[in-house]
Amino acid sequence: MYDNKNEVTLKNYTVKPLFDRKPSDLVMAAVLILLSIFGVSAVFWDGIALGYTIVYLLFFACVWIFLKNKAQKPNLAFTVCGALSAVCSLSFCVTSNMFLKSVILIVTAVSALLFFASLSGRQYQKSDTGFIEYGLDIIIKIFGDLSAVAKSFFAKKDKKSKVFISVIIGVACALPALIVIIPLLLKSDEAFYSLIHSLFDDLTTTIQKTIFGVAVSVFVIGAVFSIKYNTEESQKTALSIKANNISILSFLCVLSLVYIVYLFSQLAYFFSAFSSILPENYEFTYSEYARRGFFELCVISAINLLIVFVVSVISNKTKKKIPLLLRVPCTFIISFTLIIIFTAFSKMVMYINAYGFTVKRVLVSAFMIWMAVLFITLIIRIFTNKPDVLIIGLLTALIILSVLGIGNVNAQVAKYNYNAYRGGNIKMDVEYMSELGDEGVPYLYKLSKSSDKGISKQAKKELSHKKDEYKKSIFNYSYSYYKAKKVLNRYN
Repeated sequence: MYDNKNEVTLKNYTVKPLFDRKPSDLVMAAVLILLSIFGVSAVFWDGIALGYTIVYLLFFACVWIFLKNKAQKPNLAFTVCGALSAVCSLSFCVTSNMFLKSVILIVTAVSALLFFASLSGRQYQKSDTGFIEYGLDIIIKIFGDLSAVAKSFFAKKDKKSKVFISVIIGVACALPALIVIIPLLLKSDEAFYSLIHSLFDDLTTTIQKTIFGVAVSVFVIGAVFSIKYNTEESQKTALSIKANNISILSFLCVLSLVYIVYLFSQLAYFFSAFSSILPENYEFTYSEYARRGFFELCVISAINLLIVFVVSVISNKTKKKIPLLLRVPCTFIISFTLIIIFTAFSKMVMYINAYGFTVKRVLVSAFMIWMAVLFITLIIRIFTNKPDVLIIGLLTALIILSVLGIGNVNAQVAKYNYNAYRGGNIKMDVEYMSELGDEGVPYLYKLSKSSDKGISKQAKKELSHKKDEYKKSIFNYSYSYYKAKKVLNRYN
C-alpha cells in the first residue's frame, strides 16, 4: 500500500515577486531585450566589431542610469573597473584580432557586472577570499532571482497590465512557429517571397537572431533587476578550515628547498637568455627554447600562486597578517616565480630579435607582464595586508587589454615586421602578413611593389584573394577594415 506521509509536493510553494513593477521597469526590460538582440547579432553574426562597441556602450549607459543610487557610494576599485571596461570596449571597432576581442569580451563583462553590483550598494568585504565571495554571491543571487524577477513582471496589477503581458506572451509563443511557417510560405509563392525579400535580406537569420537575443535577454534582465532590487546582505560564513602553522611552515620549507636545488642546477639555463646566448651544446632551436620557458612559467606560476593563496587563507594569522615565519618562505617562492617570469620574458625578447614579432609572441609577453604585476602585488599583500591581489589583477588586465586592443596589436606587428624586413633584419613571411587580417593589407600592398619579384608576386596573390572579403555592413565596421578597403580599392 502507498504511504503518502512523507510525500513532498510543490503545492504550497509560491514564488514571491522581487519588486513592485513600475512603468520604468517595463521600459528598461524592453530596452534590454532590444540590446540583447543586437548584441547577439554583433557577437555571433557580425564579428564583434563596431556594432558590439555601440551595443556595449549603450547597455553600459542605460544600466548605469537605471541602477544609479545617489544614496550609495560605489566601490572605487570597481568604479575604475567599469570605466576601464567602457574604454576597453573601443577595441572592438579598432582591431580585427578575434582572440583578443574574445578575451576583452569576457573581461569587460565581468568588470561591468562588478561595477553594477557596487553601484547598487552591495558591500565588498576585504579579505583573502573576499573578491571570490563577492563574485559568487552576485552570480548565485542572479540565478536564484530569475523566477522572482519573472513573477514581478507578470504579477497582476491592473487590467491594462494584464492585457499587455498577455500580448507579450502570445507574441513570444508565436516566434517558434514562425521559424517553420514563414520559410514554407516563402517557398510556396514567388510574390510573397519577393515582398519579404524586399523587407529582409535573410528573414530566417533575422528570426534566429531575434529568438536567440530574446533568450539571452531573460538572463540579462534577471541580472540587472536582481542587482537593483535584491540588496539584502548574504549570510557570510567564515572559512573554518585552518591548519597548524608549523605544518604549513614545514611544507613551505620543503618546497623552497626543492626550488633552491632546482635553481642552482639550472643556473646556466636561466641566465644565458639575458645575454642572448643559448646554453652550450643546447639542442633546441630558438623557438623551442622560448616556448619551453613559457610553459615552465605557466605551470610553476600557477602552482605557486595557488600555494601562496591557500597558505594566506588557512594559516592562523596574527592581527590579520600571516606570521613572519610563513612570510619568509612565501616571499622566497614568489621571488623564485618572478625569476622564472623575467627569464621567460628575456627568452621571448631574444626570439623576437631573431625572427620578428607575431601576435602570439606579443600576447605571451603581455601575459608575462600581467603575471609579474600579480606576483609583485602578492608579495606586498603578504607584508602589508592591503592590496587586493585579484582586483589589481583585473585592473591590470583591463589596462593591458586596452593597450593591445586600441593600440591594435595586429597593426603594430605588421608595421614592425615590414620595417624590419626593409632594414634587412628579418625575412618577410608574406603568408603571415596576410593572416594578420585587415591590418596586414596595407603592408601587402607595399610588398606588392617590392623589388623582390618573389615577394611581390606572393603579395599580389594574397591581395587578389582578399578582394571578395570586403563586403560588410556598418555593424562589421572597424578602423582596420576601413583602411584595408581603401587600400584594396586603390589596388584594384
